[in-house]
Amino acid sequence: MAFCPALPLCRTLGDSLLMSSLPTLPSRRRAIAALVVVNAMWGSSFPIVKSMNLQIDQHFAVTEWTASHWLRGVSAAWVIGIRFAAALVLFLLLYRTTLRRVGLPHVLSGVAVGTLFFMGLLLQVVGLGTIPASRSGFLTSLAVVFTPLIGTLIRRRMPRVPVILAAVLALLGTAILTGLFVWDETGIGIAADARQKWTLGDSLTTLAALFFSGQILLVDQLGKRYDSVAFTPSMFASTALLAFAVFVIFSGQIPETSAGGWATLAMQPSFYGLMALLVVFPSLLAFVWMNKYQPSLSAGEAAVVYTMEPLFASFWAMCLPVWLSVWCLIDYQNERFSLPLVIGGTLVLAANVLALWEPGKAELPPRLNATA
Repeated sequence: MAFCPALPLCRTLGDSLLMSSLPTLPSRRRAIAALVVVNAMWGSSFPIVKSMNLQIDQHFAVTEWTASHWLRGVSAAWVIGIRFAAALVLFLLLYRTTLRRVGLPHVLSGVAVGTLFFMGLLLQVVGLGTIPASRSGFLTSLAVVFTPLIGTLIRRRMPRVPVILAAVLALLGTAILTGLFVWDETGIGIAADARQKWTLGDSLTTLAALFFSGQILLVDQLGKRYDSVAFTPSMFASTALLAFAVFVIFSGQIPETSAGGWATLAMQPSFYGLMALLVVFPSLLAFVWMNKYQPSLSAGEAAVVYTMEPLFASFWAMCLPVWLSVWCLIDYQNERFSLPLVIGGTLVLAANVLALWEPGKAELPPRLNATA
């Protein structure tokens, strides 16, 4: 093949154009503060979604314990579909300037991120149908371990030692927060419902954690290359489309029936009021900020920050339910302040301080041997 003398010049020009098109990332401190707020908004979604599930139970004349797994899975897909379709509409109305910057790479990136996110959500919901909430919360938090492990395999570069230690500390804190460990007169032990044999639900929830890890890594990689906020519309669209597809395909399997079906439920003022809260804060704002600010941190650091979500969920669960129960006419009581919340929350906060402590001018972690 003949050598082209212009090839080195073309490469240099192409590299300079690529570098000039790279996004300007927000400062590290601003990114940390923003992601803490993101976790606070995500945490609020737990009592909101719980209230919506109780309304769905009332509508179909079932209880939390008698509802079929089909109803749980299909209703989750229905709520996810409406949630992210509405978030997409709001994004198109409020972020018109960003839309002008959306190109094919942003669309494809958003579809990839949205697909991983939806698969994680779906597997988590389906798995929750057969395992206790404590096990589900703990297994989902394994993303804090999977993320640096997968990142190490892909990039052949070890995370910083503080990030590794923080991941272990955050995992322990999450186990306490989610009730995996209990305190009684005999001392500290593992919760009885957490000692059941490994089931399909455990496998599905662990797989969900892997998908969430993939989402974190993908936002980290692509967000450092492109304008990550421009991922958001296609991320919302792909998540909504996949959710509606699951709803359409499997809604016929639901054994429960109700007068008026899903449309009657969606028209209840209390239901679409809850949906409005879910769309604006834990969906639109939270994911726009996640896409914008996460690339300023490493994937391992971001995974540790995201372990603050169950801490905020516990906080909101002590404040919101009584107000939501009055508004929605459901039986939903506030959770109580507890010792596991203090201990688990302290460990999670300590893990974040450890992982996010500015390394200063420390040397980069050594690259792994490419042949290892």
